[in-house]
Amino acid sequence: VAAAVLWSGCANYQLGTTLPKHLRTVSVATFRNASGEPQIESTITAAVLREFQRDGQLRVKDSDEADILLSGVIVDYVLDPVRSNRNDPKSTAEYKAVVTMRITAVERQTGKKVTEQNVQGSKTFDAAGDLMSARRSALPEVSRDLARKIVDAVISAW
Repeated sequence: VAAAVLWSGCANYQLGTTLPKHLRTVSVATFRNASGEPQIESTITAAVLREFQRDGQLRVKDSDEADILLSGVIVDYVLDPVRSNRNDPKSTAEYKAVVTMRITAVERQTGKKVTEQNVQGSKTFDAAGDLMSARRSALPEVSRDLARKIVDAVISAW
């Protein structure tokens, strides 16, 4: 009886990917930047490529060979104050950087949309020193968070 219970609990478990068999590769176009924040598209695109490689469910290929074509527009990059300085309540001690993107993934062969949605990545950071420098130094971590969410959105579309 115990063996039957254990076996039935594993009946729906699957090793590997849940993606359809005809979808095994992805191409990531350099994202378009409509945010007003200069040159963040290369950092975010590189983070998404690394995350697909780390995840391993889809191999990264050129657009003429890939099963899925991923494109996107960086819509916004904002800083939201999270915490004020204890000694000076009018100044900010901590910010939350938020990047919003609109992504679209389509099957190359059929043109069928896999997913189209807004995705946000964020990171909280201290506002020490120059705000612009802090903003730029937060971008790699915001990009990693955003990349995880983009890869998840593409892979979980099934």
